[in-house]
Amino acid sequence: MLTRLYIKDFALIQEVAMEFGAGLNVITGETGAGKSILMGALYSILGGQASADLVRNGAERCLVEGVFEFDDGHPAAARLQIQGIELEDGQLILRREIRANGRSRALVNGLTVPVRNLREVGGILVDLHGQHEHQTLLDPRSHTGFLDAFGDLTRRLETVAARFRDARSMERQVNRLLEERDALVEEEEFRRRLLSEIRSLAPEPGEDERLEQELRILENAESMLQTCSALFELLYQADGSIVEQLGRGRREMERLTALDPSLAATGEALEGLVYGVEDVAAQLRDYMHKLEVQPERTEHMRERLEALRRLRKKHGGTLDMALQKAVELEDQEHRTGVLDTEIGRAREEHDRVREAYAAQCRQLSVERTHAAAELAEIVERGLVDLGMPQVRFHVELHREEDPSGITLEGDERRWRAGETGAERATFILAPNPGETPRPLERIASGGEISRIMLALKEVIAERDTVSTLVFDEIDAGISGRIAAAVGRKLHNLAQSHQVIAITHLPQIASAAARHFSVRKREENGRTLTRVHQLRADERAEEVARLLAGDMVSETALQHAQEMLK
Repeated sequence: MLTRLYIKDFALIQEVAMEFGAGLNVITGETGAGKSILMGALYSILGGQASADLVRNGAERCLVEGVFEFDDGHPAAARLQIQGIELEDGQLILRREIRANGRSRALVNGLTVPVRNLREVGGILVDLHGQHEHQTLLDPRSHTGFLDAFGDLTRRLETVAARFRDARSMERQVNRLLEERDALVEEEEFRRRLLSEIRSLAPEPGEDERLEQELRILENAESMLQTCSALFELLYQADGSIVEQLGRGRREMERLTALDPSLAATGEALEGLVYGVEDVAAQLRDYMHKLEVQPERTEHMRERLEALRRLRKKHGGTLDMALQKAVELEDQEHRTGVLDTEIGRAREEHDRVREAYAAQCRQLSVERTHAAAELAEIVERGLVDLGMPQVRFHVELHREEDPSGITLEGDERRWRAGETGAERATFILAPNPGETPRPLERIASGGEISRIMLALKEVIAERDTVSTLVFDEIDAGISGRIAAAVGRKLHNLAQSHQVIAITHLPQIASAAARHFSVRKREENGRTLTRVHQLRADERAEEVARLLAGDMVSETALQHAQEMLK
């Protein structure tokens, strides 16, 4: 609830601090004393418009600060948390600063925020009804929320929202699978061409490296034959070859070994050289027999190797990557068929969850229809008590046709539906007999709005999460029995909400738990608005003044004291 409102240099207010409490808080004062200024100040911290005209003459800036306190677990705290607002020791401080140059600043718990954020936070904390724009009742978007709160449809709404999210999730899954399949089909010809190219070459792992080595030999076969032949001659075939010379050396070593046996190992080593050269020569002879010049095979290998080079360049730079690409293309070829099966299953599941969602929407629509009729009846009865017996109040449920929407009970047409169901509610009002009913925001005056809101709040009080209600002009055009009825309803509503009401009627003022008096006076040549919280004895005098005017008689004072009792 709002526990403190501090105002400085705002219009005619030099400085005012008001300490509000639970229950009914009443503000009274003469016409023009500045009660509307207080409401304007409160409106400013709820995100209302601000201009330099609001800054008191001679001041550089004006400021308004509201302190809100919350009990543990209050539903508004959870809604604030969704907005990214954290409470500090159970408190929330809204502040608005307006400079004489027209610039303004909004703060929440000391942090600067855009004014639209202040408006969103203010909508969670306070309903202000009267001449200001901050009236949820004048916003048709809020009417469905009022109806659902009255019908106690929160659980149903949560179920509808959950089924809606399930249906949307499955719809996204179906669309994702369809997009994947469409992409595969669209690329099918290109994919098949790539795969055919790889399959026609039928490359093997490492084939390009082997071909490069073989081609190198084929391209140099003639010179290699010449080199091998010359080397064979040198080692074995020619006169004076290395084998022949090593043979002579071996015979000389045998004579030395005969004279000195210690040279036996050296002789063996020399003999090994002879056999080693003979082996190398034999291997060269065999290699020459296999080595031949093959022009046709060489050209064929060049063409194959060039084709493999183009393939690996196209698919990442290596033959292994080209082979991996072939595997991927084959997988994609099979994936189209798999996707058809997956799409069929996903569509079946989507149809199932969509029907579950539609069933919940149908039930919600039925419950809203019943709740709308009941709410209209109860509000009309309440408005009779509040001096509006001729008013006809109606809750109209609007739906929008959509070929891809859902069907509702007993209706073959298809309707657009979302997370909050298939309809939105609009409050329709006919103030007088014979008048055409029109949307509430187009015809109701400030006083009518306040009384209609009072009637609505009374029937949904237990389920309303906005804890502070402000009523301005609620007593416009009423008196006597109706004023007493308004006072009783405000008193009853104040059992579950903090209520702040501006009034001229003693029947309302006498029902208050706290009473503030607004006075306008002249000080040092300037007009100032002062606010005073009345003591018990002062309240009697104020109520008497509301009864009898400025000349308070003893009879009026006694009557006031009786009303306060």
